[in-house]
Amino acid sequence: MPEIGPEEFAIPFFAEQGFTRRKCVSCGSDFWSQKPDQQTCGEAPCQPYTFIGNPPTSRHYTVPEMRIQFMDYFANKGHSRIPPYPIVARWRDDVYLVGASIYDFQPYVTEGSMPPPANPLVISQPCIRFTDVELVGPTGGRHMTIFEMGGAHAFNYPDREIYWKDQCVRYHHDLLTGVLGVPSDSVTYKEHFWSGGGNAGPDLETIVAGLEIATLVFMQYRVQGDKLVQLPIRTVDTGYGIERWSWLSQGSPSGFHAVHGPVLEQVLDQA
Repeated sequence: MPEIGPEEFAIPFFAEQGFTRRKCVSCGSDFWSQKPDQQTCGEAPCQPYTFIGNPPTSRHYTVPEMRIQFMDYFANKGHSRIPPYPIVARWRDDVYLVGASIYDFQPYVTEGSMPPPANPLVISQPCIRFTDVELVGPTGGRHMTIFEMGGAHAFNYPDREIYWKDQCVRYHHDLLTGVLGVPSDSVTYKEHFWSGGGNAGPDLETIVAGLEIATLVFMQYRVQGDKLVQLPIRTVDTGYGIERWSWLSQGSPSGFHAVHGPVLEQVLDQA
């Protein structure tokens, strides 16, 4: 993973809100927090889940309710609603299934071969992903093979800037704290570098009460072998885990309880 310098995410929002950068004493990751005494990145296993039985949001949300809340928020911020793409990625020859909302726009939009259907846009995309299949179950529902990814995307061209890191984080933080009611100092932004579908860029993983709930990727490279080549288009690629946000809001024993609810109860009764 390329090294991320302290200037990469030294955005005005963090300075205004009192976020400071430090290093996790457990995993060594760099993170941003408002808590002056925070020693870890906040993500399990560096910190255990603390939301189970004690959700930090102002109300509970089912998965459909969370999807609506997510879509409505970004639509009200000028993002055009886009219907979900097929889960079979028939427009691509490098993957069979859609594993993230950005797959819908790779490689043609992200490479500049064709314009996006809207800019900026918001989508809630069903996904199937097998790369983490060994974690399905052991992480308590944090990982699932079938899930829904909320994507708020902006495509920045040399002659047209939509928004970039600072505004992306502002939107995310406002939705999480202003709309859902999560205390601001409970939110940690963990630095990472994302790569997938032939593209890459630095990202921030959002952690609340031990759970990673979103990844804010600032895609700006094409992966060519072991090299990173600058792309002409800089893409805001955000992935909001709709099921994880719902789980966080419910504080249920596992993500499976949050997603499957009464169905799971019936299965357990008959097991």
